[in-house]
Amino acid sequence: MPWLLATGLVTVLGVASVAGRVVLAAAVVVVQFVFALGGVRPAAVPAARPAGWLALVAGVAGSVWTAFGDTADLEPVAALLGPVLVAAVVVQLARRDGRNRLTESLALAVAACALSVLPVAWIALRAADGGAYAVGLGLLGVGVAAVAEAIPASAAMRRTLAVLVAGGLAAGLVLLVDDVASAVPAVGAVVVAAFGALTAVTALAAVDRLATEIEEADEAVLVPLFVTLPIIATAPVAYVLGRILVG
Repeated sequence: MPWLLATGLVTVLGVASVAGRVVLAAAVVVVQFVFALGGVRPAAVPAARPAGWLALVAGVAGSVWTAFGDTADLEPVAALLGPVLVAAVVVQLARRDGRNRLTESLALAVAACALSVLPVAWIALRAADGGAYAVGLGLLGVGVAAVAEAIPASAAMRRTLAVLVAGGLAAGLVLLVDDVASAVPAVGAVVVAAFGALTAVTALAAVDRLATEIEEADEAVLVPLFVTLPIIATAPVAYVLGRILVG
């Protein structure tokens, strides 16, 4: 049941965020491990193995840098992407297999590295003013989207419902929890949670589309992508909205 794994991972991130920035970074590293080694490395694309390892190194480096840096900015992401893209090209130059499917292989490496670094935004957001609340609301949206996948209805229906429920739950938190109400405007809470869910369900739809196009040899990557891509894709959205509407 992939939805259960996804829900569990989101819950781990939420609890880690409450414990602090460094603990959240450790949980983000778990996401990066699952994505890079489970969703990228086994892909039936030339040089997928080194691409997975490169993505993992880039993601972990960004997480560690951000966790121990005294900033809520995304400087580590910007600083890492350039060298990582150069490294992805070097990986292709080092191939000794004739470099077949070169464009596809390079695209996989570049996309994998960029996606692996994106969840660093959760750690940076946690350090911002009101960041704990913003991270919680963003993860609320992702968690609702994951749970909604268990509903026996069409994908469009359950994912639309997830966005609505996420916004409703955020509004309920503001009304019922004084600490949340004093730290987060009601509109801001609803927007962060609803857009978190919207981004998560969009990532799930992308995984669905990928499932219809990939070869049978690539099917092993689908569950790791289903579990991690909503968390990865939502990170920059939650960061921007959280900094604007919560901080």
